[in-house]
Amino acid sequence: MVQTQTTLINRVAIGDIPRRVAVLYPDKIAFIDGDRRVTHREFDQRCNQFARHLLGRGLKKGDAVACLCVNSLDFIVAAFGIAKAGLVWVPMNVLLKRQQLDYILEKVDAKLLIVDEALLPVMREAGRTPPDLLTIDDPSPVARTKSGGPNSSAEASPDFVRATGGNFAYAFSGQPTTDPEVEIQDRDTAIVMFTSGTTAEQKGVVISHLAVYLATLNNIIEMEMRTDDVTVAMLPFFHCAQHTLVSSFLHRGATQIVMRGFDAETLMRHITDQRVTWCFALPTMWRAVLDHPQRAKYRFDSMRYGLYAMTPMDAETLSRLIHEICPRFALSSGQTEVYPSACVFRPEYQFTKKGQYWGQQGLTCEFQIMDDAGNLLPRGQIGELVVRGPTVLMEYLKDEAATAASREHGWHHTGDLGLIDEDGQFLFSDRKKDMIKSGGENVASCTVEGALLGHPGVAAAAVVGLPHDYWIEAVTAFVVPKPGIALSEDEIGAWCRERLGKHEVPKRVVFLERFPMTVTGKILKHVIRSEHAGLFREPG
Repeated sequence: MVQTQTTLINRVAIGDIPRRVAVLYPDKIAFIDGDRRVTHREFDQRCNQFARHLLGRGLKKGDAVACLCVNSLDFIVAAFGIAKAGLVWVPMNVLLKRQQLDYILEKVDAKLLIVDEALLPVMREAGRTPPDLLTIDDPSPVARTKSGGPNSSAEASPDFVRATGGNFAYAFSGQPTTDPEVEIQDRDTAIVMFTSGTTAEQKGVVISHLAVYLATLNNIIEMEMRTDDVTVAMLPFFHCAQHTLVSSFLHRGATQIVMRGFDAETLMRHITDQRVTWCFALPTMWRAVLDHPQRAKYRFDSMRYGLYAMTPMDAETLSRLIHEICPRFALSSGQTEVYPSACVFRPEYQFTKKGQYWGQQGLTCEFQIMDDAGNLLPRGQIGELVVRGPTVLMEYLKDEAATAASREHGWHHTGDLGLIDEDGQFLFSDRKKDMIKSGGENVASCTVEGALLGHPGVAAAAVVGLPHDYWIEAVTAFVVPKPGIALSEDEIGAWCRERLGKHEVPKRVVFLERFPMTVTGKILKHVIRSEHAGLFREPG
């Protein structure tokens, strides 16, 4: 009997993606970052050089390398170089406070921190001494030498980076461009991503090479990715949504334009000038494009596929997008713990079903609905969405209790409530923690938010339950009006009464200039609850 062993011959590893694509499309442009354009061959070679540099620093398989960076080609090279070296990539949210960053660095026992030069002041604040540092120059488009060094007259000694912490650009000096031979198993830890929350609540999600690799193949099929696609990477690469899309389009051999962040006119210029065919943006970003005063200057006829996620899209906005921007739009959903995408609400289903549909399970995971007792429910009944499949997290880092709780009854618990309908489509009801229990009735916050977003004067909305002596939790709407629009509580109340059940109509409507949000556009409802907890106990 031949013993089965995973080797370089038959392994599944994230770092192998660039090499295989470079063989297929060596001279095709892989990334555009300002003035910089790199082919798939060049990208693979730079990743190899960086991987060899990391191993040359003395880092060993399984060591954690943390990154505090905004989007740039260098950041993407770093991530895939880390994977090629068999190390663990730990991307960190650039909006976190020093205390939260310290928590992550200590939790993963980071051996190296790669940080944008502009973000160094954050790490210099009082706190835990950071690990060895490697800095990335300001990633704004600047003149660069052919060697990639920050100074055309400077020559880096081989020990420069090791001795000083040093500059990312010099890490490639003298390094071979071939893959390092590192033993990597399919289930080895590739990434640890931390969920949002306070320092005490942050959990490190352990993700395997296999999970990411299979997720990219699923995305290519489920989201109609093509080799001739040109797409834009503008959401933070440190977030799972953008990382999985960058990895998927790389695996497909497509061309990707790297943006530091979202700017409506910059995006429209890229779509026009670079003939972008496929684009992912949050609903608020798509609305900004639709309503931009300069939109008529730009062309969108190259667009064939648009994607949105994370927050609801009202029917009016979606209809305008399909008729004015791109003929095919889809919704994708997932979470860090079930590496995206877990499901897709495909273009052909848009407008055929009412409600917050997330779509059908993908090729790499299985959906079921479970009640609180651990019983799987038939189609049409509401319960918690539970998942199985190879893209589910390995564990929560150093947190056995949280890991065990998430796997109760033999399934991964997502914390999302909803049902699977007769067509196998998941209809989202609410986050388990966001379901409002008001006067003995369950109110789904997303249902109320959907009604609010349908109002032509509402730019964004969030609904939470606030403490109330009679209702226990009072349905409370927080609304950001569109620029130049004056809204009243009576107007919004009347709008909701026409579209919602009596128990769902907000007891109060509060107008805000902006919401507290994550960098990926998720509204921080726990902050809203905390800041307005006394609303119904204040005089008047």
